[in-house]
Amino acid sequence: MSGAKETPRQKMIGMMYLVYTALLAMNVSKDILDAFDTVNAGVQTTNITLSNQINQKYAAFEEQYGLDKEKVGPYWEKAQTLRQEATDLINYVEALKWDLVKQIEIPKATTDDEAVQEALGRGLLKSSNTTMNGRTIYDINTSKVKSRDGYNQPTMYMMGDPEGPGNGGKAYELSEKMRKFRHEVIKAAGPEHLHEIGLVTDSIYGTKAYLLENGYSENQMKKLPLEGDYYGAKISYYPGSTDMVQDSWEYHNFHHTVLVADVTLLNKIISEAQTAELNAISELMSDIHASDFTFDEIGARVFAESAYLLSGQTYKAQAMVTAWKNSQLTARVKLDGGAEREYTSNAQGVIPLEWNAGVGSHNYTGVIDMLDPSTNQMTEFPFSGSFTVAPPAVSVSAVKMNVVYRGIDNPIAVGGGVGGEITATATGATLTKTGNGTYNLRPGEGNEVTVNVSSAGSNLGSMKFRVKDLPKPTAIIRNVVNGQVSKSALLAANRVEAEMKDFDFEGVHYDVVGYTVKYKTKAGTNREAKVNSATFSEEIKSVFNTANVGDMYVFTAIQVRGNDGKTKTLDNQLAIEIK
Repeated sequence: MSGAKETPRQKMIGMMYLVYTALLAMNVSKDILDAFDTVNAGVQTTNITLSNQINQKYAAFEEQYGLDKEKVGPYWEKAQTLRQEATDLINYVEALKWDLVKQIEIPKATTDDEAVQEALGRGLLKSSNTTMNGRTIYDINTSKVKSRDGYNQPTMYMMGDPEGPGNGGKAYELSEKMRKFRHEVIKAAGPEHLHEIGLVTDSIYGTKAYLLENGYSENQMKKLPLEGDYYGAKISYYPGSTDMVQDSWEYHNFHHTVLVADVTLLNKIISEAQTAELNAISELMSDIHASDFTFDEIGARVFAESAYLLSGQTYKAQAMVTAWKNSQLTARVKLDGGAEREYTSNAQGVIPLEWNAGVGSHNYTGVIDMLDPSTNQMTEFPFSGSFTVAPPAVSVSAVKMNVVYRGIDNPIAVGGGVGGEITATATGATLTKTGNGTYNLRPGEGNEVTVNVSSAGSNLGSMKFRVKDLPKPTAIIRNVVNGQVSKSALLAANRVEAEMKDFDFEGVHYDVVGYTVKYKTKAGTNREAKVNSATFSEEIKSVFNTANVGDMYVFTAIQVRGNDGKTKTLDNQLAIEIK
């Protein structure tokens, strides 16, 4: 049938359905959002702790510079350059995080002060003091963000419109600033720490020797950008991929992610930047002979890989006494006030700490036993740390609709958590991986399939999908308008076709395999002819050749065969009149 103009009410119903379908596809539960709130709060607390530790480290460094400018000067100059670069990056990320929340949550504010005051009144900001140790800090309470599960505006803000490099997305500007800061950290810490720094947004990154060890040829490296002694190229975030945008670091982290996840990730970047800065400063200080420091300036420190993780993941950290290396140390540690455990350092004085803990916040305390070189006596250096374990968080969404169809590949996307390798399996269907987090799901004969998701041996959850047969198509004959067609146009069409209308899946098609044509002769006799293909038979063509204006023909019992291999009889019939 030809389409009629929709009424305002029909348009409204259609729009509501689209919104409802999108909500079903996202399937972001309150528990997942609450988990992000918990993780984000823990990261922001860690960032404040790191900021204070960094400030103390610079103060101790500055004191040593005042005692011996000639010896400490070269290291102090590197430290000052690093501090400025770190401050620039952290201030940028903090401003980016605040601007993202402000534009979505407080769009009517005309000044930043007005926005801050409104945010304080709503509890969005925990404090009006937005500076700490000379740096900007916005301690955002994501549990008070009304649009924390929204993803359209955050994606537009971070990725641009349309999504991709050079289209105004802040994520691309952010990755370049992270890249610039990483180079400064390498200069301070030394190339031997190249792959310990983190903050990597390039797909290919390293020295010539490193790339050669990992299978890159000399000819391949000639095509890569060289910055100093380091190759860095944003070819693709995933090796072997050809899609520059969809497999980039920016797309992976900020495409269709909800607002609360973006805020958490930006805080994570700040945490990584501060950790890299603290480690680099410690490395610079350790390059100065330990005897140049007074005993009061030596202390125990803990450097964690991450202060937040998902249930089932292992907390890993390194404890050491700063400014001292190449000595074996012993640490005695208690987790959450439990039994004391003993850890031993490696030859460089680094003590690895590992725990598998349950969901919630955890604290640990310990002491490192070390020989005081000035007294030759064993001395205890206390340290402490904390980390948060978030509950499993996973979302599984049908890419096209909230149901899956039998006989075809249904594309689905699987993602979950803050990090880690995600594994997906299906019950009642076959699941074929097509990319990072994307699969084709082909249901079996049942009416329901289940997708199960796990990470690092931990079950992250599952989701059930209803299975439906492919909907029937609509039969059409080309050139027929409002049920009328000229004899010549009818003969030119030469076939009955099946058309899928308003169905979102690509590649779904039906072939007409037979039908019956009923017509009335001039003598008034009713006749019918059966055709076992889509094209008109010679008998039918002969009838059409002798047709007159006003003659009527009815195509009925139209049979089709689709992707699922099933033959179906269509509900509609075609009635045409020769004009």
